[in-house]
Amino acid sequence: MRIVNLTLFTLLVLSEASTQNIFHPELSGLLDSSNAPFYFGVASGDPQEDGVVIWSKIIPENIEPQQVSWEVALDTLMQNVVGSGSVMTDASSAFTVKVNAGGLKPGTTYFYRFKHKDTFSPIGRTKTCKTTDPDQLRFAVVSCADYQSGYFNAFGDIAQRNDLDAVIHLGDYIYEYGSWRPGRKRMLKNQYRSHIPDKECTTLKDYRTRYGQYRLDPQLKEAHRLHPFIVIWDDHEIANNASIEGPGNNRQKAEEWELRKAEARQAYFEWLPIRENPEKSIIRKFSFGNLAELWMLDGRLEGRSAQAKGINDPALQSPDRFMLGEAQTAWLLNGMKESKASWKIIGNQVIFSPLNDSKVFSRTPSIGMDRWDGYPVERQRIFDFFYENNLKDIVVITGDVHTSWAFELTSEPSNPGVYDKKTGKGVIGAEFTTPSVTSFNFDEIVPRFITWEAKRRFKKKKNNPHLRYLDLNRHGYLTLTLTKEYAQADWFYIKKRDRIDERVKKKATRYLELGGQSLEKCQPSD
Repeated sequence: MRIVNLTLFTLLVLSEASTQNIFHPELSGLLDSSNAPFYFGVASGDPQEDGVVIWSKIIPENIEPQQVSWEVALDTLMQNVVGSGSVMTDASSAFTVKVNAGGLKPGTTYFYRFKHKDTFSPIGRTKTCKTTDPDQLRFAVVSCADYQSGYFNAFGDIAQRNDLDAVIHLGDYIYEYGSWRPGRKRMLKNQYRSHIPDKECTTLKDYRTRYGQYRLDPQLKEAHRLHPFIVIWDDHEIANNASIEGPGNNRQKAEEWELRKAEARQAYFEWLPIRENPEKSIIRKFSFGNLAELWMLDGRLEGRSAQAKGINDPALQSPDRFMLGEAQTAWLLNGMKESKASWKIIGNQVIFSPLNDSKVFSRTPSIGMDRWDGYPVERQRIFDFFYENNLKDIVVITGDVHTSWAFELTSEPSNPGVYDKKTGKGVIGAEFTTPSVTSFNFDEIVPRFITWEAKRRFKKKKNNPHLRYLDLNRHGYLTLTLTKEYAQADWFYIKKRDRIDERVKKKATRYLELGGQSLEKCQPSD
């Protein structure tokens, strides 16, 4: 049953006349009264060996501060309770409830719920980090879920899995756009749902409303309920092609941009199950015993310089331009050097490996300025550090580009003195890129025969000899499986985007042996 008339809450909070002014009023049309007051469900994230963040949000009947209780148990009936408490929430956080549930055991599945007055939330399921030398870890890796571009069937399939330790989200959790711009006929053809508000998000109210719309999606809600998430933002949580200096179009004054960034950060921390910190930073590390360590990076708001204007821009090769910035890079490299883990995983927004676009779309040399190719000096410093310190067994996981890629990780793929495709000389790991959940890919902006030719050109040995897998057209997610012998990526693709249809099919596997070099096709395990 959908709410037809505005409730007292929507009159007080959703109304433009409200002093709180939390959401745009259009959001009320999506609220299901049977879910009150926990309309957005529950979520968990940032698992540690002894704790996890549990999250919910309420829509109360009035805008006064509210008390919400919580409990964590070992069973679905919530009888074997191992942790409980209560917290206060108010309109300043849009009635967010976020708890660091501690005192838990490593590698253990827990169940949790919240209570407001006499009403319980749905029961969520979560898991703490395995730390006692686990034999295997498995993560679902996702990015780029545009509400307008279709239904979140990838999340629906992820929700049904029972073999995941966590879901790693690499950014573009929401899109800040309004409706697609006129003139983009192929894009409009593939627009299945409309954004609320129907304009670009620039204010706290806008971002809150957009997150609210996404979090009412039943498939995303269920994936959050059943799995802990480890998240970072990319650009669309703030603005397209964002850097510390401004959005990609550079159409915002400095003081306006600083306010917009701050409000976008606030909304992100209100809606995602990420640990609170005074800086509202997403930079953090996760340890899984001696098997793996995961570094989650901020390649947008921490230190990124504005994009260069092209390959002839003198700024492109400047040593003073950064993707991560000096402090974040030092934190990453020192941590990797000291790590005793078999696998060193980097959670990263944009393609890290060198990628030659020349003669793919034109006859002139070309590289993408918004990916790591646009920050070559900083990237080379990182590669030099890896080689100088004999760091291997590195896996970079990437989102952003809406398509699926697998690279052998090497700094100079076009230089046979450094890299040898046949022997794997010069390879220190692999990069696996997840497709979009829904966001447009190649065959939705150009005819399919062009995507076939683009794929052929990308895969030419002289262009990208280190490229070992590519799919430009399909949507879905990948899983990353880590064992003491290998790191394995499996790509799963959805059947449909225009309706709820949770069928997926595994279409490709690539794996890297521990201590090995070449990225292999054959599948060592399911």
